[in-house]
Amino acid sequence: MDSNEQVEKEAATYDQDGVEATTADQSGPGGKIRISEDVIAQLAVKALLSVDGVQPANPGLMANLRMGRKASGGVRITISDGDTPEIQVDTYISVKYGLRIPDACWDVQEAIKDQVERYTGYSVKSVNVYVQGITFVEKKAEAESQEGEAGAQAGQP
Repeated sequence: MDSNEQVEKEAATYDQDGVEATTADQSGPGGKIRISEDVIAQLAVKALLSVDGVQPANPGLMANLRMGRKASGGVRITISDGDTPEIQVDTYISVKYGLRIPDACWDVQEAIKDQVERYTGYSVKSVNVYVQGITFVEKKAEAESQEGEAGAQAGQP
């Protein structure tokens, strides 16, 4: 065993919880390229936020009990082992009231798939979308603006 192999075995990466971090790797002409799950998750969150009317949501009870992989920003990444890494993305979202939910989910799937494949070069096996709730953002904003107008009118003689 040469010194490079020994260093590679000893240099395991760990995330903030002390759990060994999984990375996707590809062989190149000069060695391997490894992309961390956290980096892929950040790309997926950025793509998720680019879809209008969709917000990341809490992944639910499973993540609270620390069962399964940790989700960050409403996204959980799983990388399959093999010659060509395949990525599975689980997203947890809240959809704005009034949007057609299947269309919003389709937009999320396409945005995440395109972004992750474009920036990593890996193939995306699946993007699973779990709708956790509906947001009523505009109703609150309208109610606050009406309250502000009513208060301003009440102060006038």
